[in-house]
Amino acid sequence: MPTGKRFDGFPHVKDPGEALFKWPLRRSRTLALIGLFILYLIFNSSRKQPTSFNPYSYDGVDWSRYAYSLYATDSATVCHAVLVFEALERLGSRADRVLFYPEHWDTVVESAVDRDSQLLVLARDKYGVKLHPIKVLSVQGIRTPSAPKQTWDDSVTKFLAFGLTKYRRVLHLDSDITLLQHLDELFFLPPTPIAMPRAYWSDFKPWPLTSLLMLLEPNTQELEGFKAAIKAGAGPAGVRSQKYDMDMLNDRFSDSALVLPHRAYALLTGEFRAHDHAAYLGNGREEWDPDRILAEAKLVHFSDWPLPKPWIMWPSEGLAQMQPDCGGKERVCRERAIWKDLYDDFRRRRKEVCKLLSVPAPDWAALTGKGSAVRNTTSAATS
Repeated sequence: MPTGKRFDGFPHVKDPGEALFKWPLRRSRTLALIGLFILYLIFNSSRKQPTSFNPYSYDGVDWSRYAYSLYATDSATVCHAVLVFEALERLGSRADRVLFYPEHWDTVVESAVDRDSQLLVLARDKYGVKLHPIKVLSVQGIRTPSAPKQTWDDSVTKFLAFGLTKYRRVLHLDSDITLLQHLDELFFLPPTPIAMPRAYWSDFKPWPLTSLLMLLEPNTQELEGFKAAIKAGAGPAGVRSQKYDMDMLNDRFSDSALVLPHRAYALLTGEFRAHDHAAYLGNGREEWDPDRILAEAKLVHFSDWPLPKPWIMWPSEGLAQMQPDCGGKERVCRERAIWKDLYDDFRRRRKEVCKLLSVPAPDWAALTGKGSAVRNTTSAATS
């Protein structure tokens, strides 16, 4: 029906000076402004890192390719290995966990006092540990009444970590430690057959590598090489030479290992008894601050020879002689408090996790030799 109005599909121009495409141009300007705003947001966001940025975020890592390993050869070491695994769980480590234990042990708990089996089951079921029954390696060789079995004879069992070839890297730890932080960051160091800290407490330079922590790339040839070295040292001459795990590792890797900083990765409890901290600090200028040193440490290794390890109670005479002396000026100091707390914490966790009490204190005179003077030093053996 005719309406008298014209419709030709275009805007009706009332004023001849009015632009024919005024609406489309306005839309173009709007789109251009929106585009500029989007570009601004993109550019601005690319210049700012999120406030939660974490350089050690490994969310995309296949953690099944990395593992911590420890070994147990007796009731004490299986408990202490479990304490390390408990710490790894509590501290949020993501890597696998492996425990080597004697093949004649089992996971059948036969009674309430079958503590070894109970601890194996605890490690497996609560802390996700993969159990590996093994034949214990030893440098015991030929022992005689004048050369009895030594504490470190079975320490070469740690070499079995080289046989864990399903893993890209394995971090083997000694069990006489307190783990203060997890060590997952070490798995991503540059490729190297092995990485270890140096024994900064040694009296000899260059400082040897210490075997309390080994980051290694599993290699069956290396394992067989160490087994051959153990066999070669099983004779009388080898026994007399007293070569243990640390000696063999230095023979093999002293000139080629990637050296980890001992500061943070190899702190000894004995450092809190020392008066000169230059070796640990790496210089003679830095002021010693025991609280800061403990806060930055990844682990603490118990080494206060001839005082026994923390699962053995202190002889009162030994404690009086060996505890941090606070510079001889104070009865109480931070070094002494930290040192005692480290031992007390280990004993508490041993009781709570392993349900084991401390071993009674040995006779101090028999331990040190009657009439022998014991120096307050950190340069003694660390095992």
